[in-house]
Amino acid sequence: MDINKKYIIIFGTLILLLVIITGAITYYKEKEPETKIPDITQVVLGFSQDYPTNFDELSDFINSCKNTVFPDIEGLKNNKGIKEIVCTLEPGTKKVVLKDQVVLVGDFMPSFSTLDSIVSFKSGKYLGISVDLKDVVREYNPSLLEEDKLYFCDISEPSLTDPLVLQLESKYHLFFDEGNISCSGVEMNKTPSMIFFGVVPQAESLSIKQYLVDEQMVSDVLSKKSFSERKNILNNYPVIWQMEKPITL
Repeated sequence: MDINKKYIIIFGTLILLLVIITGAITYYKEKEPETKIPDITQVVLGFSQDYPTNFDELSDFINSCKNTVFPDIEGLKNNKGIKEIVCTLEPGTKKVVLKDQVVLVGDFMPSFSTLDSIVSFKSGKYLGISVDLKDVVREYNPSLLEEDKLYFCDISEPSLTDPLVLQLESKYHLFFDEGNISCSGVEMNKTPSMIFFGVVPQAESLSIKQYLVDEQMVSDVLSKKSFSERKNILNNYPVIWQMEKPITL
């Protein structure tokens, strides 16, 4: 009996210690300052019109269009394994309330389709074309992916232009009646993409070509006066990506 009493005393003591420790932990937790989690408002990209109306909206549209080509999704690729996306602005919903979250959007939301799925472009429609530049370079010459920086020029015939961009005076983006030409250097250690955006012109078709050039050629192309002079120079360089689609009214 003495042995049983001893174990009962020990067991009771342990229970008492457990109760004391648990109570102390609870007390000090309650004494800690309360951390309030603020209400979360999730803002979803939206636009008031079916085209960007200011430079902030233009930047949002370009970034959303660029980012769609980076996920490694096979369905985005063409038959060469290059991810090509067409971005447009389609009617959306103004406001949706989900429990404690308020989702704010505009009248128009970005919509994305693979370039291969587009049969033709509609004249007057605002769109963006985003292409994974690393996919393009890998298809042309994989060893070039080791370069820190590569230089490119592109030609759009006729011009795929944005009204806001036309307000800028940029020596790297040149617009002519026949089309537009732009040249730039791209850091290849990041997530580069090509982006072409603007209003689809009234024409039979839209053609875009991307040329791989060197740094000096960028200066040479931009120093010429006419569209034809610049185009003739670029014809001596490899076309690493191109597309052409008919235009409907």
